[in-house]
Amino acid sequence: MAAPLPAAPRSTSGTVLDVRPVASIAEYAACVALQQDVWGVEFDSVPASLLQVATYVGGLCIGAFAPDGELYGFVFGLAGTMDGKPTHWSHLLGVRESARNLGVGRLLKEHQRQVLASRGIPEMCWTFDPLIAKNAHLNLNVLGARVVRYVPDMYGTTESPLHHGLATDRLLVSLLTSPDSARPRTADASAAPVLTPAPQPGDVVVDVARDRPPVLRIEVPSDFRQVLGRSPATAREWHAAVRRHFTWALDSGYTVTGLHRDPVSSRSFYTLQAR
Repeated sequence: MAAPLPAAPRSTSGTVLDVRPVASIAEYAACVALQQDVWGVEFDSVPASLLQVATYVGGLCIGAFAPDGELYGFVFGLAGTMDGKPTHWSHLLGVRESARNLGVGRLLKEHQRQVLASRGIPEMCWTFDPLIAKNAHLNLNVLGARVVRYVPDMYGTTESPLHHGLATDRLLVSLLTSPDSARPRTADASAAPVLTPAPQPGDVVVDVARDRPPVLRIEVPSDFRQVLGRSPATAREWHAAVRRHFTWALDSGYTVTGLHRDPVSSRSFYTLQAR
């Protein structure tokens, strides 16, 4: 197994972080504690022993540490193959609540990508909740990941408060590790037809029985957890609609090109382009 890249301090929002492979039993234990902080004590946490063993067979467990040694966040993934090609499955990315919005997740994913590129692993894959617009922005717009498929209820219904008691539908994404890889961008989609359970005045709504526009949008709440807190019934309606809309669009040959937040209305849309 190739040695990981040397660790280097990274600065984010004025905080200097040491982003590096987890290196001790105590640090692996801190990763377990962080899982419980992020996903809840009922979450099926990856134990410290498995986090450690996985690194011996090509996996990665990378932490972002504050100067005092506190673990701000970590990313964990496993070595494997998909479609006969070597790949890396990035299973967990967790950031302490007090460190949210500091760019910690981006630093961890970028370091993970660099290490994999140094090992000759061409691709990494992971999943995220399509209803969480902030995560979509990071994964699609910032990191440049490509949506591969929509997977209904990938992990089953769990007790984690972050899973909202809903089926764990996920977008499976892929990211090439080469630093010069680039994902094509779509044309301006700000006025494109939309798939949404809550159309607004001025929306051109896609009729899936007859329409195949070259560019379209799928709306998601800009803050799904806020919707869930106000009305669980409305949250379930969004969940069902997003599943229905993504299933139709991907089956109809559309490619997801990014996430757009309208600066005037503050509405959030996935942008898609016909292949």
